Amino acid sequence: MDDFWVYKIVNFFLSAFFLLGAWSAKKAFSVWLNPVSIFSLFWFFYTAFPLLVAFEAPVNPLVILYVLFFCVSFSLSCYVFPWRVALARNESKPDAAYYFNRPLMVAAFYGAAGFAVLMNFLGVLQQGISIDQLLSNPIAVGGIYAGKRYAGEIIPNVFSQLGLQCCYYTAVFGGLIYGSRGAAQRNIKLLVFAFLPALLVMFLQSAKGLFFFSIFLFLGGVLVTRLYNKNYTLMDYSGFRSLFLYGLLVFPIVLVSFVSRGIYAVDDPVLVLNRLRYYLVTYSSVHLPAFSDWFSERYLNESLMSYKQDTLTMGFYTFMSFFQLAGDDRYVPMGTYDEFYTYGEFIKGNLFTVFRGLINDFGLFGSLVFAFFVGLFCNLMYWRLLSRCNSPFAVIFFVYFVAICYQTYLVSTMTWLTVPLVFMVQWAFLFVVMKINFVGRGLS
Repeated sequence: MDDFWVYKIVNFFLSAFFLLGAWSAKKAFSVWLNPVSIFSLFWFFYTAFPLLVAFEAPVNPLVILYVLFFCVSFSLSCYVFPWRVALARNESKPDAAYYFNRPLMVAAFYGAAGFAVLMNFLGVLQQGISIDQLLSNPIAVGGIYAGKRYAGEIIPNVFSQLGLQCCYYTAVFGGLIYGSRGAAQRNIKLLVFAFLPALLVMFLQSAKGLFFFSIFLFLGGVLVTRLYNKNYTLMDYSGFRSLFLYGLLVFPIVLVSFVSRGIYAVDDPVLVLNRLRYYLVTYSSVHLPAFSDWFSERYLNESLMSYKQDTLTMGFYTFMSFFQLAGDDRYVPMGTYDEFYTYGEFIKGNLFTVFRGLINDFGLFGSLVFAFFVGLFCNLMYWRLLSRCNSPFAVIFFVYFVAICYQTYLVSTMTWLTVPLVFMVQWAFLFVVMKINFVGRGLS
């Protein structure tokens, strides 16, 4: 048996330990719906799935072992909290509908959705794309916009910025409202408005990242409402069935977005299928072999490519938006990294996971220390979410925690200033809504 198969078997074996970590956290918290289990389950998928889909690409087992140690370090603080006390306090709170299914929240949701659609259309028109192009061939518009983005020809404008921010608002508020309603009150209109702004961005700008981030913001909102409704399961049968059905719906939508990048103009069906496979593998699975190659060069001097190796950048890659806000103007290429990992015909991309930035910022051991303190803060916010009746910061934090966990296979979410900005706005809005709810009730 050659090294490839040995590594493959060892990698699958190590990947299974993420499930063990999620189960161990469930024992500590007494429920599956907790931050440690969520993070561990994400990284079970982010290791096991690429090992299958990008099967031929080599992955160093030490890389999966490092991520496993990171998850363990992230989880350590959860064992010192008396979670049964927090869960008992949570049982005494009103259900989610009292907090989130409120007229002001619903009005803000539909208002943000409509405003986001309008601003996104106006933002696209600012790039020299005509209304006739939008109406006659909207699929081609996505390819035109993507070409301008990669050529550095996008014109910054206030319409696009406002539209982008409102996409986050609709996803978060939509999840909170949807989850707080009973099955009879949930309707397709709510789902359409929750994702319509992000879908427009995906089609008209050929930018899929916002759409997927919005999905997990929405799911984060739903999970918060589960806590308020004293339902501590991450996924039940009906939820799994809904996720499967919505996944079947989303998949062709994503394919159409890929087609907008010029594939629609290709006549050869074989070339079309190959191009689609390239996009699907690149966006779902290149992160693990790419990070493995970078990690192997840094610590073992073994890699297929050569990389820029930064040393102790003290948080720049992890909190880039804050550094840039403070005036740091060092050059950062589009996509964060210049290197483009390539293996075979279909495995190509510059996605190196959040861990490359963490190791650059804090070193190998320092990144594990960082994981411990981040885990401590996340567990503290989860404790507050369970224990307090009125904690808008903890609510919004948990929603974004779920979405940020999703994005760790790409890069740090704090790379973009938009996320902390919309977080603060939503926190302020929810603070007002919850204060109005609690006037005269004396709850805290």
